[in-house]
Amino acid sequence: MRYLCQVIMARLHLFNPENDIALAVGSDNFTAPKAAIALRSAGATMPLWYGDPGDAVLTYGINARWLNEVRERFGCGVTVFDHRSADDFDPAPWGWSAAVRKDFLREGFDVRRLPDDDLLSRLRLLSHRRTASEINRMIAPSLGFAIAPPAIEIGSVSDLSRYLADNPDVIIKSPWSSSGRGLIDTRRISAPEALRRSQGIIRRQGSVMVETAYERVADFAMLFECSGGRCRQAGLSLFTADSAGAYTGNILAPDSRLLERLDSLYPADRLTPVGDAIRNAIEKLIAPTYSGPLGVDMLIARLSDGSALLDATVELNLRMTMGFVAHRLTETWIAPGSEGTFTVTPQNDSPAPDNMIVENRRMVSGRIALTPPGGLFRFAADVRAL
Repeated sequence: MRYLCQVIMARLHLFNPENDIALAVGSDNFTAPKAAIALRSAGATMPLWYGDPGDAVLTYGINARWLNEVRERFGCGVTVFDHRSADDFDPAPWGWSAAVRKDFLREGFDVRRLPDDDLLSRLRLLSHRRTASEINRMIAPSLGFAIAPPAIEIGSVSDLSRYLADNPDVIIKSPWSSSGRGLIDTRRISAPEALRRSQGIIRRQGSVMVETAYERVADFAMLFECSGGRCRQAGLSLFTADSAGAYTGNILAPDSRLLERLDSLYPADRLTPVGDAIRNAIEKLIAPTYSGPLGVDMLIARLSDGSALLDATVELNLRMTMGFVAHRLTETWIAPGSEGTFTVTPQNDSPAPDNMIVENRRMVSGRIALTPPGGLFRFAADVRAL
């Protein structure tokens, strides 16, 4: 398939953040929940910030005044797709599923340039949370220090009930879900309620993944790129989440600064062998099938004795991630000597203030909305000069 090879054409980006939900359904006959539709609509223009010059963004209607202002201030080289020139681009969705293939077919892409059913099925299976557990088991023996054990897969409520009797403080996860959704924290609800919710997940998705619940002190990710059967490490992402584990934002800073922050919580020199081991595991397990960005979410936990433990395989995202967006914002659009935060939050009635100081087409300090006004979610950058 064309997209399994090195990308040589300009890309047509589509922001479809509901893709993990589509993978759970596993069919192109998929209707996203209202909140997911609202997020996709509000963030449709985000590829303007992470695409390359000459790429295009697939969106259905755009605020022309806002777009012209962005181009004037930043010289953005990503164009808006004209819905006619599919042959000029390689398809580049946020993530692949049968549902998003249907979107590209509607835009005139030749079916031979899109993933077939067999490949979509393999990508869906690799996106299952058990893949992160498999990577954990592959890398742990090669490390000279302990990491958190892998999540286990449980396929029946009766088995889960017995497991909870011996392990009361766990996180139960849907095999396919995104941004902290599909998580059940047994520290917050009763065992009967956890079992009731899990029963629905098992009925719909076949199993649940269960892992130890830790006191989290940092959430971060390693970013990787697969191409031509190989894998390379692309950077770091340090992000924030709410009490339920749902993504809220990213730190905008160079990798060196992110490592400094992590080193205050956990020995950063251990992250190099972890990254190397994960890259090798991805190259064996995923790169022969998949080409594109992927993120491996991690966390640093504080144990009861005060020591720190690394959970190196919290989640694997076989797609574009907000961490990649933050990394690209930092590299391309934030001025040297400045740092900040990238957030995705529900929009309120008041417009986001735009007081960003821009020099040489880079953000120096202030706040800016990264998407046009009017959406139900706000994508924004807050930047400060150091």
